[in-house]
Amino acid sequence: MGSVRGFRGVALLWLAVAARLSWALQDVTSQLFGAEAFGSLAAFGDFNSDKQTDLFVLRGGNNLLIFLADQKEPYFKPKVNLSLNVEITSVVPGDYDGDSQMDVLLTTRPQNQSTADLSVYIFWGNNQSLDPNRKKILNRTFHDEPLIMDFNGDLIPDVFGVTNESSKPQVLIGRELSWHPALDTQKKMYTPHSHAFIDLNYDFTADLFLTTSDSGQIQFETWLNQDGNFSKASYIQQKPKDAVVVGQSVFADFDGDGRTEHLLPACLDAACQKSVIYLSKSGLNQEWIPVFQNFTNANTLWGFVPYVPASPEFSVPITLHIGDYNMDGYPDALAILKNTSGSNQQAFLLENRECSSCNRIHREFKVFWELSDLNQIKNAVVATFFDIYEDGILDIIVLSKDPAKKELAIHTLKNNFEADAYFVKVIVLSGLCSNDCPRKITPFGVNQPGPYIMYTTVDANGYLKNGSAGQLSQSAHWALQLPYNVLGLGRSANFLDHLYVGIPRPIGERTVRKQEWTAIIPNSQLIVIPYPHDRPRSWSAKLYLTPSNIVLLTAIALIGVCVFILAIIGILHWQEKKADDREKRQEAHRFHFDAM
Repeated sequence: MGSVRGFRGVALLWLAVAARLSWALQDVTSQLFGAEAFGSLAAFGDFNSDKQTDLFVLRGGNNLLIFLADQKEPYFKPKVNLSLNVEITSVVPGDYDGDSQMDVLLTTRPQNQSTADLSVYIFWGNNQSLDPNRKKILNRTFHDEPLIMDFNGDLIPDVFGVTNESSKPQVLIGRELSWHPALDTQKKMYTPHSHAFIDLNYDFTADLFLTTSDSGQIQFETWLNQDGNFSKASYIQQKPKDAVVVGQSVFADFDGDGRTEHLLPACLDAACQKSVIYLSKSGLNQEWIPVFQNFTNANTLWGFVPYVPASPEFSVPITLHIGDYNMDGYPDALAILKNTSGSNQQAFLLENRECSSCNRIHREFKVFWELSDLNQIKNAVVATFFDIYEDGILDIIVLSKDPAKKELAIHTLKNNFEADAYFVKVIVLSGLCSNDCPRKITPFGVNQPGPYIMYTTVDANGYLKNGSAGQLSQSAHWALQLPYNVLGLGRSANFLDHLYVGIPRPIGERTVRKQEWTAIIPNSQLIVIPYPHDRPRSWSAKLYLTPSNIVLLTAIALIGVCVFILAIIGILHWQEKKADDREKRQEAHRFHFDAM
């Protein structure tokens, strides 16, 4: 182990000398979309199972287009077109019938009826295509957009929410498509909700987080998964006392300790003149800690954009989209902010930085106020992360209003981040099949909600480093979560000592379904196939190296060290040969002298 650590240290030294640190954003919209860069980006997913993420875009309110990733410009081309005679409000791709092919769930409502209940259509995937005639229309309507989760632990997505049949949540079980009571909660679900399906008690099994309302006050309930059953936690968290407007809850390992924290954007007044981002961390009595509240730049005050539900214009709840843009192991965020003294509305990057003056948690968000390519996009309404080139570096997609057009404009910004920082990209599949999948296709396009990933490694200074993330924990109100997780490793070129993956488990099963892999190479993509579900030791993982400049530097460092060692071996061998030749001459001379 000591020699391995020594080699890593030498490799790090070589990389520190060779690597250079720079960062900029580059507008690549025309390369990606050509003349098709308009519409409302609604979801991500590998629709045609080619290991490249495709884009689901809404146009005209009732038209869904699937932009498939391609190897030639434009890199995303609209290949699948589906039109309805109702308004489409959300898109959630997933394998709802368990055939290992991607289906598409749509929530809809009648045209020009913004307060009507939502109907749900499921269009069944068939050989990487959608047939408008092969669909299922649910016989119940939802009061709000449903949460797509794995309620019964069979790794087939289920549909959770409050329907017109009951005031309590119900769940539509995938594959069999049967309705069941979900939770015996007495609280009313808050609209728009920010429910989540993610591990909150660190047992690698996804729990259920609910946004509820009690006498008009927002509360947060946690239902822990205990032996496959959801049991209500004894503690109900209230919203921050000074928060008047509350945005969407999001979850991330904010401080890099391997545990999930609850992040909540909020406003201290109805007009969002004063905005703040709170964090709730387990172990601190569930208290709210502000991690960003300085929204002032050059005497200009910015704030979140309030949500207007019945607005004829495009409006989304206050949301943070999470991603580690600089691969330092601490998730950053994208937010839409509005100039409170004007009408300018832009997307801003919030970097997760160390905070020396913070008492209870030593990290905070800090805004990049001056990012030319990002600041040039006016009237932004949504901003999210996306790995455009499948290279493990998270890029940025921004949707903006164009006064001259009815549709939103799509902007894609390439993240030209170059530094001695590393990542691992993990995607967990459904595990319904392995080598015997229908049509011999590996089911990359299943968009599996619920898996939880955590890694441990050693950083460049020799300290233990952790990181964790949940896969597809939220699906409603433009959550725009990716079907994979990109976990930053910082500047440590070390192998990941341990990488853990856990999946949901069915009712009555006490054993946690979790598997561990060791010595994972950094800058790689790991595709985990949990098959069969109940035998983690049989799970398989496919490792794909991601070519990049850093991988090249690592190879150069490795070759350099090998050449250096070979040179030393060669010199020592040459010296030893010379000594052997000298001894042979002396021996020959001594023999000749004795003979005389």
